[in-house]
Amino acid sequence: MATKIPTEILIKILNNCQSTRDLYSSLLVNRIWCKVTIPILWELPLGQECWGDDKTLRKKALCIRTYISCMDTHARTLLIQNEFDLSSSSHQATFDYPSFAHKFIIGNLVNFISIYLQQIVSSDQDNYKNTITKPRILFLEIFKLIINRCKFVNSFEMTGVHIKNHFHYIDLIGSILELPGAPKVFEKLETFVSATIHDERMRPLYESLTLICDNILNMNLSFDLPFQEQFFAKFISVQKRLENLSIDANYYQDCNSLLLAIVNHKETLKSLHLKSVNFFHFEGKSFGQIISLQELYIENCYRLQKSDSLFFASSFTQLSSFYFHTFQEYPQEFIIKIFETANTKLRKIYLNSYTTDIFLAILNYCTNIIRLTLHNKRSGHVIPRFNNNFSELRRFSFESGVGINANELLCQMALPESLEIIKIRMGIFNADSLRKFFEGWCCKGEGRNKKFIVKRTEQARLFKLSDEHFKVIEEYGVQFNMEELYSK
Repeated sequence: MATKIPTEILIKILNNCQSTRDLYSSLLVNRIWCKVTIPILWELPLGQECWGDDKTLRKKALCIRTYISCMDTHARTLLIQNEFDLSSSSHQATFDYPSFAHKFIIGNLVNFISIYLQQIVSSDQDNYKNTITKPRILFLEIFKLIINRCKFVNSFEMTGVHIKNHFHYIDLIGSILELPGAPKVFEKLETFVSATIHDERMRPLYESLTLICDNILNMNLSFDLPFQEQFFAKFISVQKRLENLSIDANYYQDCNSLLLAIVNHKETLKSLHLKSVNFFHFEGKSFGQIISLQELYIENCYRLQKSDSLFFASSFTQLSSFYFHTFQEYPQEFIIKIFETANTKLRKIYLNSYTTDIFLAILNYCTNIIRLTLHNKRSGHVIPRFNNNFSELRRFSFESGVGINANELLCQMALPESLEIIKIRMGIFNADSLRKFFEGWCCKGEGRNKKFIVKRTEQARLFKLSDEHFKVIEEYGVQFNMEELYSK
């Protein structure tokens, strides 16, 4: 029966398989299933985030042994001349495993080499060779092997390498795209992630990427060196169809060129995540509209209260999701301008901090919202009262601020009938207040499709529901849950 499934359909099914255990089981079905599964499995060793205990990591590191088995005579001879014990690695592999490495996390190769060498090198051998020379040789030979056998790499992540522990690798990593054949393999790159490696010796890699790759869809960039900011601005600018961009500037002082590079993608960019970006030098008068952007995430960015930053906020006319998180200055005008510009197109909002004016702006502009999270009121308190225009709100998570009485909050809150889940952080409340709250939300016995989650405050950490509370909950049929104080 299994052999009757068209190969194209089988590939799609197995590509969506979330369990490696199931993939290993599919190897045993028949030859066709095995042939389809092997390429999927062998994208994972270097292309999937790797974690686990020592035993698990040692098992995953055995991919290095398999790659060695795929090497030609010249490469194997080089390893033997450098005192590698290849007795556990066969001279020939069943499949061309390096050709399946279309996704590449540089830290996986570095860490797997380190783990594998610990298993095959005896303690009486030269320590310098074991810790410096041999890892470098093996890294370069495996990377060359993949470049020679693989037709394309569509995902490349510069993560998992730490200068303190892997200092001797940095120059090799910086020059890998200078290897023969590397430009052709990387020209179809669609996802690029850069993090943890901040060293001047990485400059050749960045410069090569700018020349080679112009069709990237997803970028996740982190930097804290001047040359990286310059490179990333150019790298962003040359892309033709960038859709998802994340920037972590690590509080770097000048991000103006980086921000202005975003304008080149006003018709393709769908998601933008800015973290620790400083808007101090931002000149936004000619920024224009990013008409394609649907999701905007802003975390701990600086100087958003500048007048030029309002030009940035007024650029996102099609925004449907807005996430804002800060422990810094609070740019109220900037946030309100986001709401005013996106208006009824905005469907999801998360604010880790808000003011009364912010809540009023939501009521005024964002009437089509379906999910709203408001945490940590800046001062005073507010009782949410939604008018009849909010007919699509489904989920509401809320913290009222310091000083509000939980009974007062429940009695005066006005929620739309469309609301399915509400989560509130509040103190002690009585059964009568709970009843009034339910009366304004749903009819008796008809709350089975609604869920009310209460998250205790510090003052209510010992609060427990009484029989009267349970009676009201049962009467209205609402699903009720009281979370512990420190639960997420």
